[in-house]
Amino acid sequence: AGGVIRRFTTGEAMTPGQPVYLSAADTVSLTDSSDCTKSFCIGVVVAGALGGATIASGEECDVVLFGPVAGYSTNMAQNKAFYVDDDAGVICDAAGTKDTIIGWGLSASVLLVHPQVIDLA
Repeated sequence: AGGVIRRFTTGEAMTPGQPVYLSAADTVSLTDSSDCTKSFCIGVVVAGALGGATIASGEECDVVLFGPVAGYSTNMAQNKAFYVDDDAGVICDAAGTKDTIIGWGLSASVLLVHPQVIDLA
């Protein structure tokens, strides 16, 4: 509750909770901090239109552009920044090659999605 959510089409397979970037018109793919064009996080995918645990390439999905996302069970911590990782679709607690913040930990299981580009050099 309280998030800004928009529906996109997936450009590749993904699972809820992964960070995504806009890879084409109305299409999202998994972020990757080792590639400047893939490090611009716009949000976190939270559900596929079909409701499965995995969202297939070409399926519609819902992405939280801003707001809380609950359900994380590892590596989340209150008052900590979380970044795009050098591994595709991974949230990390340390900046990757291209510094892009995905959001801030609200608790051990909730991420406040608030994407911010820090440094792409």
